[in-house]
Amino acid sequence: MIKLIFTGKKAPGQSMQEFKKYYLENHAQLFMKTIPDARKYTINFAIERPGKENPFDFITEIWWDDLDAVRRFYKSDEYKNIIQPDEVKLGALAQGSYFEEFVQK
Repeated sequence: MIKLIFTGKKAPGQSMQEFKKYYLENHAQLFMKTIPDARKYTINFAIERPGKENPFDFITEIWWDDLDAVRRFYKSDEYKNIIQPDEVKLGALAQGSYFEEFVQK
């Protein structure tokens, strides 16, 4: 199992409420409907704490069977024509990393 983890910030000037609403109601729904090869898809939003700045506004985790499934996703017409353009609308500034996951409990 391969996990792709994206960490990032919302676009400057965008409220957290607007970002969260678009991510959950539009982008996530589009992703789940369009990309059946993803095994699991989780979005985490930072909780604001007085006097503390979070390094990220969100963390997104996507689980795949293997690296070939990830490669197929990024080369697919669905990604290029549907998901990638919607990522621009989402307005997130993000970086992704690949991990091999070992669940302990």
